[in-house]
Amino acid sequence: MEDKGGTLWRGGLCVAISLLVLCVSPALADIYVKRLPDGTLCYTNFPTGNDWDVYIKERTYEPRAVFRKSDFDGLIRRIALSEGVDPQLIRGIVQVESQFNPRARSSKGAMGLMQLMPETANLMGIRDPWDPQENITAGTRYFSSLMKRYRGDVAKALAAYNAGPTAVDSYNGIPPYQETREYVKNVLAIFNGGRM
Repeated sequence: MEDKGGTLWRGGLCVAISLLVLCVSPALADIYVKRLPDGTLCYTNFPTGNDWDVYIKERTYEPRAVFRKSDFDGLIRRIALSEGVDPQLIRGIVQVESQFNPRARSSKGAMGLMQLMPETANLMGIRDPWDPQENITAGTRYFSSLMKRYRGDVAKALAAYNAGPTAVDSYNGIPPYQETREYVKNVLAIFNGGRM
């Protein structure tokens, strides 16, 4: 038979480790607790069996800020006009790409308001792709170059912005990718919906 000191020591150690884990890193799941027959409390984020009680409920984090299109209207307008592009078109790209979130990051590594890929950011010579002014400037400049490449064909330029010029050139038009077709349709709907 184990002495009470050993049981208390193990129980205390279990609690201390659990609290340390909770303090050091954010909770990634609900934490459950169960009292074992010897009185020891056991904690887990993956309960098996019965008699587990929720000890800490996972927090649901709200976005730090809600971004509105009006937050960037002036910046988009100024940069688009300086690059010879309709501001409403750039606004549509920003809305579809990032929903006006300057901290947006895609699973493929695209960054910021206009979802610049690292190669495009380097090609456009920007230092901070997360900075709204640099991001919009680089994205607009790149889109302007696509408009020139496709002789003002907005749909082809948008398809190339989404899928890359190689895909557009290979298919001599909008590639048959569902994502790209939806992208072009959504940006054009915003573009045709009104002017800034």
